[in-house]
Amino acid sequence: MRREICEITRESFAAYGTVLEFSGPRGWEIAVREESPGWRIALLEFGAGPARRLECHPFSRESFEPVQGTGILLTARPEAPEEFQAFLLDKPVCLNKGVWHQVLTPAGKASIKITENLEVESEYWELPQPVSAAVILGE
Repeated sequence: MRREICEITRESFAAYGTVLEFSGPRGWEIAVREESPGWRIALLEFGAGPARRLECHPFSRESFEPVQGTGILLTARPEAPEEFQAFLLDKPVCLNKGVWHQVLTPAGKASIKITENLEVESEYWELPQPVSAAVILGE
């Protein structure tokens, strides 16, 4: 199963969440507003290797902000986890509630900052086959 890695833009990512970038002249703006009983910030480091499942959080939005290395973000709409897309995680995003997701890297290690509700319920969907990220040259 081969999928292209897409660029994150407001349009390409709209079905999955919000790109955290200025919408007009720079300064200060609220990009995402969510009522929450508290939140947490985490750092996640991950190495090269296949993704075997996607996860979702039905009641929590979740931000993914690149810190180090090359990250690939797999995302799918809540009703269709098998129709996932891959995005180069080169800018911060905030996923909508219920969006299926997973992160991987083509080589070495990568790390991201995650912000989410203090308490998070998770669901998992097993991929029909493991998914890896790779650079293919010469095609």
